Amino acid sequence: MTMKLRPLPPGKDLGCLRIYVRVDWNIPHSGEMGEEESLKITRSYPLLFNLRKRGAIVFVLTHLGRPKGRDKTYSTKPLATLVKVHSGLPITFMDVDLASDAGRKKFARDVDVYTPGDVVLLENVRFQAGEETNDPKLVAAYAKHADAFVNDAFASCHRAHASVTGLAKALPSFAGPALLQEVSKVGKLLERPKRPYLAFIGGSKLTTKLPVIQSLLKTADRVYVGGAMAHAFFTAKRMPIGASYIEKEGVSDAKKIMGHPKLVLPGDVCVAKKLAPGARPRCVALSAVKKQDVIGDIGTETMRAWASDIRTAKTIVWNGPVGVTELPAFSHGSLVLGRAIAARSRGKTYGVVGGGDTLPVVARTGMSEYFDFISTGGGAMLEFIATRGKLPGLSVLSGTQKKGIPAVVHSKKEHGSACGPTSRKKC
Repeated sequence: MTMKLRPLPPGKDLGCLRIYVRVDWNIPHSGEMGEEESLKITRSYPLLFNLRKRGAIVFVLTHLGRPKGRDKTYSTKPLATLVKVHSGLPITFMDVDLASDAGRKKFARDVDVYTPGDVVLLENVRFQAGEETNDPKLVAAYAKHADAFVNDAFASCHRAHASVTGLAKALPSFAGPALLQEVSKVGKLLERPKRPYLAFIGGSKLTTKLPVIQSLLKTADRVYVGGAMAHAFFTAKRMPIGASYIEKEGVSDAKKIMGHPKLVLPGDVCVAKKLAPGARPRCVALSAVKKQDVIGDIGTETMRAWASDIRTAKTIVWNGPVGVTELPAFSHGSLVLGRAIAARSRGKTYGVVGGGDTLPVVARTGMSEYFDFISTGGGAMLEFIATRGKLPGLSVLSGTQKKGIPAVVHSKKEHGSACGPTSRKKC
């Protein structure tokens, strides 16, 4: 049974209270809002509009990419413009540098200029030294300027970072509506799922997904493994993979579960001399893979067999493409899988899909609305399943806490000027 999280109390006037909201706006810098990008961002809107309406001063926190230092390529500044244009939310941007005394003093001055109803996107949390190590000094530098913390980023809950677990411990903390929805929807996979329960796991590295596969082998009726991670199993079985990518460390992991009766591997594959635009794939049995061949997708016989199995399922979870979906010629297996799951969902079958690499494929199926739920979590979704919901970012939001939301300082109607230290004390 999944843990019970603390929701943000509804309805209460939050006049002048400063609230950090952790979101997952980690999307490509394309400057456009495609379906996959829209899914991550629009799920944050209900909370942000609600807090604004209730008079809070909202500071939005997100990471973007994996920058090394303050690499402006990963600045969140363009996201503020994108969100403002897309939603009409009057969101602004604030640069933040908490590494020095001067930077911390500037941050203290900057936060004091905002009034109830303002929404401000702060600079990439990963620009701050100590974010990924959950440095207490960084947490304190953030926390001293806010009254509460709301986590609405399920996709980041598997990381014990400063902006996920640190602030949740330092301030009165709550789970946002998007986070609660993710936990509820994905949590159904853990609580007496209807059977047959089928799990489809794709991707390139078996070492990262072994824990979730092992967990699913205990709870699901069958676990189907595709993508380049299947090559580790082929190698362990002494089947040829030609010149295909192989994660060498994954071979020993494959041997640990290779003989499990619930494990299902592709029976044939699509290969080419090179995985590149214009490549002409051919489908062959595993035994017919030649030395110069590169595997790029599951084969047509496997597509038919897996699609047939899906038609009998009552619960389905899918994470990770089963081919090189960046190339149209090798995306057919993943599209067949996605469309088969979508066609079976929203009826007698409960179908959940998730993962960063899976979302673009889901969008390309043209059937996104037919899935019961599309999770924005990749690694978080997998760890949620593997640990049965025990993620660091969730644990700190469970149970009761000694401190609730502080008393309202004042509403926007009562005080229209900036809510700096002096005005907050007067109110």
